[in-house]
Amino acid sequence: MNCVIEAIQNLSDATNEEVEQIKAYLVAVNLKKGEFLHKAESTCKKYYFIEEGTIRLYHQKGTEDFTVWIGTPGQIFTDLESYLSLTPSRINMCAMEDSLVYSITKDNSDRLAATSNVYNTVLRRTVEIAFVNLSKNVMSFQSDEAAERYNRLAKEKDWLTKYPLKYISSFLGVTQSSLSRIRAKKE
Repeated sequence: MNCVIEAIQNLSDATNEEVEQIKAYLVAVNLKKGEFLHKAESTCKKYYFIEEGTIRLYHQKGTEDFTVWIGTPGQIFTDLESYLSLTPSRINMCAMEDSLVYSITKDNSDRLAATSNVYNTVLRRTVEIAFVNLSKNVMSFQSDEAAERYNRLAKEKDWLTKYPLKYISSFLGVTQSSLSRIRAKKE
């Protein structure tokens, strides 16, 4: 649980005792490559903490799917829209490789938040980080060329060498052939 502990400590000033209090609520979820952590159309009632592996968040429209995010070790996430409104999710969460994720139910999360300032800080900082990322992505889609979005992704993440191009192109909002042209110009 080293990545999860480190994430909690990086997001807050948690003592070892406070980390242990949070850990007591976390439930391990082992996923094989291709297994779903959460499926669209069901309500997302959990927060997730990635210890090992990679989780792809995506939505589908017709026969196409669109990568929303790729979660890596140390990241904490949920489908915030579904989680907060208790409505069916539009997001699928699927393991891209064998993964170990810890979860906490909304009920337990609310219980813990009522008694732990550290946990409240972790949740608040997680939402703040998600909002900043969302803001960057929206502005980038509105004003940047595809090559600029690619360069930003290359600078901020190690996704380009780790994950299939179809997921990267989807995240960037370009076709795979456009992504190949962008990559060829960079080499």
